[in-house]
Amino acid sequence: MVRTENPPQIDGFLNDTVWQKAPLMESFKQTEPYWDAQASLKTEVRILYDNKAIYIAARMFDNEPDKIVRQLGFRDSDLNADDFSIEFDPYNKMQDAYTFHITASGVQSEWRRSDASYDAVWKSKVQIDSLGWSAEMEIPYSAFSFPKTEIQNWKIQFYRQIRRYREIDSWIVGKQFDDNDIQYWATTKNMYNIKPPLRLFLQPFVNANILTSKNENGEHQIAKNIKGGLDLKWGINQSLSLDVTLLPDFSQVQSDNLVKNLTAFEIEYDDYRPFFNESISMFQKGGLLYTRRIGSRPMNYDLVENQLDTNEIIENNPYSSPLINALKFYGKLSNGISLGWFNAVTDNTNAVIKNIDNGSIREIQTSPLTNYSILVVEKDFNNKSNIYFNNASTIRSNNFGNANVSLLGSSIYFGEGNFNVDISGAISSQHSNFQNIINNENGNNNGFQYDLSIGKVSGKWIYSLNRNLKDKNYNPNDLGLNHINNQATNFFTISRRLTTPIWKILNFNQTLKLSYDYRLSNQKPTNISAKYSYSLTSKKHLTIWGNAEYAPFNVYDFYEARMADFYFLQSPSLNFEINFSTDYRHPFAIDWGYVQKYETDFHANELSFYLKPIFRIGNSFYSKLRSDFTFNKAQRGFAQIYENEPLFGKRELNIFENTAEATYMVNSKLGLTFRARHYWANGEYQEYYKLLNNGQLGDIVEVNNLNNDFTYSVFNIDFGLQWEFAPGSMLYFTYKNEFLQETNNADMEYFRYLQYAFDDSQSNMFSIKLIYHFDLNSVIYKK
Repeated sequence: MVRTENPPQIDGFLNDTVWQKAPLMESFKQTEPYWDAQASLKTEVRILYDNKAIYIAARMFDNEPDKIVRQLGFRDSDLNADDFSIEFDPYNKMQDAYTFHITASGVQSEWRRSDASYDAVWKSKVQIDSLGWSAEMEIPYSAFSFPKTEIQNWKIQFYRQIRRYREIDSWIVGKQFDDNDIQYWATTKNMYNIKPPLRLFLQPFVNANILTSKNENGEHQIAKNIKGGLDLKWGINQSLSLDVTLLPDFSQVQSDNLVKNLTAFEIEYDDYRPFFNESISMFQKGGLLYTRRIGSRPMNYDLVENQLDTNEIIENNPYSSPLINALKFYGKLSNGISLGWFNAVTDNTNAVIKNIDNGSIREIQTSPLTNYSILVVEKDFNNKSNIYFNNASTIRSNNFGNANVSLLGSSIYFGEGNFNVDISGAISSQHSNFQNIINNENGNNNGFQYDLSIGKVSGKWIYSLNRNLKDKNYNPNDLGLNHINNQATNFFTISRRLTTPIWKILNFNQTLKLSYDYRLSNQKPTNISAKYSYSLTSKKHLTIWGNAEYAPFNVYDFYEARMADFYFLQSPSLNFEINFSTDYRHPFAIDWGYVQKYETDFHANELSFYLKPIFRIGNSFYSKLRSDFTFNKAQRGFAQIYENEPLFGKRELNIFENTAEATYMVNSKLGLTFRARHYWANGEYQEYYKLLNNGQLGDIVEVNNLNNDFTYSVFNIDFGLQWEFAPGSMLYFTYKNEFLQETNNADMEYFRYLQYAFDDSQSNMFSIKLIYHFDLNSVIYKK
């Protein structure tokens, strides 16, 4: 590494004379499709550094520059484009690394091995010329952390993708299928006297919303709101960081993909809120953190209607608890100890009740002031091995109930990193208030679980033996997510990977999984199955993947009946799935999938398939459409509680889901997005049965005045404009439309329901948000 006193101008032209002082790095080799083969095209890289940043110049030679693939897209998008990346491990611990990535269209991305959502502000420019394409990058030291030492010894690596060849080249090629490739990277020399800078970033924002909707009386409502808040990121020292969000607003995030839930378990939805995606992975071990718990639907939301008098109506019942603030404190010390503290506070939530006789108003509390917290301590040793402790706590005011979960675990690598043992154990407890903790009055609310896995993780063959056990009281769900307890889960997996392309096959991976699960309290089997999975890619980049699963025995389902003293006996089943995906390099590509499920006892046959065409027009426009269809003609499942016993039904179930997405980019900083989704689920109950004591369904039951038929329909539109008008500074304009309706009428056809999506009962939201990024180090440096 060469120090410079005159940093280059970041314009992508590589014509600054200072670059000639830097040594040339070349001789790239392929990692895909042909491991360790000579790269098809030449790549040259040079690096400089000063007291402010490191600078990278990359020349990607190409004798057909007009064929360089350069799709435009938003920052951090997975694009159909040539690209170049630099990766480095500043601590030389070979356990984590930063990646800075630039496409031939000038779109930036960055991530860490330990945190795919890592975000930073840095400079780059690209140019296309007769030699191919070139890139210049300026990565300030404020964008990442590194040790406070006189001499810096970083692990470093470069990658290039030639998209039209589906080729990935790297500067250093290590051992194929090694689980830790960082150990093979080069180490920097002659890099010294760098002082870690102030890493303090402020992002104040202002947001204005207009929401139009109808209340339960059919009256139009218009709500206007203007609010401000602040996001702060502070690198406390070279090891530790603090992220804070104050009075956040996430109204711009994508609408949820709502579905009709016929299962005994809650639906797990993705979290699109940026703060709860960035630098969050260390807090999620063991399922202790499900971020959708924070700001979720108030815990007593559904109980309000039962507390109304005959002359009262619900004026307002908020669907989410307001988030006051949240913070993340995290980092890794020089001795290999990682520390993390996540904390979030949501405010009281109240339903507003109106007396229709005299107009008086009263409130019913649906959720209290709540504090969510997770503490993490982790110690690395012997390359990638570690030991960790996580503690998750939920504290609520007004005796709404508190919870605590503690997790201790370790991951140990041995045999030159080819083998691994993972073991962890957790204890959960729930309390009505702090006095219960002091008096140790927990009743039977303490629960525990453990995970154990041992296997081979590198090479052509990989395999593992796994066991998970949860007792009947284990419950992390105040902040985490767990669906099933009182169960032991056991499975063995073995996989084989193709190391060298043969014939017309580029990649071929196969996995066999054998499972045996049982209920702890009575040893009854809940799953006995064998599953074969595969993935094959041809040299023309047609990918085929899928699986076949066979469950040959009756097994016990202790949840479908919704009552503790009942179980449902699931019959043997056979499932088959196949998917196809064509080459994404072409302007038109298509994905297609088919799933068939068959149960022997009831002759229940479920068929589902999807079709997803993908279009690109030039480099600026991208669109994908997806249609999913599910048909089940004889599904047996829970219908309702009837005469204090579970009543099951035979139902015909049809689900149609259509999604359209489009992106138009004006340039790499400005673009428009559109997303529309319609989900329609229709269920008609044809027969009812009582559930017998042996788990079988009895004879057909004649019931009067029961109607569990349903048609559930959701329609969403998300339209947005996004403009990065300065590094890290954003302007968003968002329009959202939502229509949701559910009835007990199963006769209404799909297209008739679709027309309701455009009536006046929709809700509409218009939002504009301005975020300005302040890098205090840059301000100080300029002075």
